[in-house]
Amino acid sequence: MKKKCLNCDKEITVKPSQYERKKYCSRACKTDYQKKNPPAFWDEMSKKVAVRCSYCLREILRKPSIIRQNNFCNHECKRLYQIKNGHLINQHLRKDVTKSCEICGKQFIVPENRRETAKYCSKSCLGRANGRRGKTQYSKKVKLPCSNCGREIEKKPSIIKTLNFCSIQCMGTFYSKSAMFAGENSGTWAGGDISYYGPNWLSQRRKARARDNYTCQDCGITEHEYGSELSVHHLIPFRKFEGDWKKANELSNLISLCEYPCHRNRHSKKMVDDIV
Repeated sequence: MKKKCLNCDKEITVKPSQYERKKYCSRACKTDYQKKNPPAFWDEMSKKVAVRCSYCLREILRKPSIIRQNNFCNHECKRLYQIKNGHLINQHLRKDVTKSCEICGKQFIVPENRRETAKYCSKSCLGRANGRRGKTQYSKKVKLPCSNCGREIEKKPSIIKTLNFCSIQCMGTFYSKSAMFAGENSGTWAGGDISYYGPNWLSQRRKARARDNYTCQDCGITEHEYGSELSVHHLIPFRKFEGDWKKANELSNLISLCEYPCHRNRHSKKMVDDIV
């Protein structure tokens, strides 16, 4: 929709939903118009009162409704004021206790609510305590061989398992050699690949690719762009037809997809759905 800028009369295009709200062609026009025709809320500016910043004593303007006992020109002044006058702020509410540092024995003061948790007088003592604790925990580690390469490794008793590896590479090599999670041992096993889809499969495959204009139906890439023939995917898996290849290979059950990533993504999603 078209309308004119309220300030310069320039024609602007606006969405129907913003027709009543949008009035200017730019921020500059809005500022210029409001300077010539001050909004009603600008009258409040004239009611501001001059007060002093409680920290730097610089003069600032505040509306009467927000003037407090202490006023600050910015957050930095407020922070510095609280640091300087911290001993005067709510000190009548604070209850302190004296504790002895578990590392150096030095006495230090903490609020009552930290009586049980405060143990060290400084970050330095905390660091020394963590170092001692780490050495104690390290001394409890157990030496054992890597299940793949036999290399000696150290582990805490709580994380020792039936199989233990010195690296991710060793773990991958071991699982690959042992086929522990492959084939029927895999949680996504669906009965193995089917190599024969019936006597009409090749002709139905050609028809499906031609029907889909030799274009991947998920990402839109063509065979020419992809550099090879597209794969043809069964929307309902072939194995669910229990050998009825005529129904399984109907064109309504076939779709053309690029092998990577679209065809693989379809199979990955199917495996996840079956598990769930």
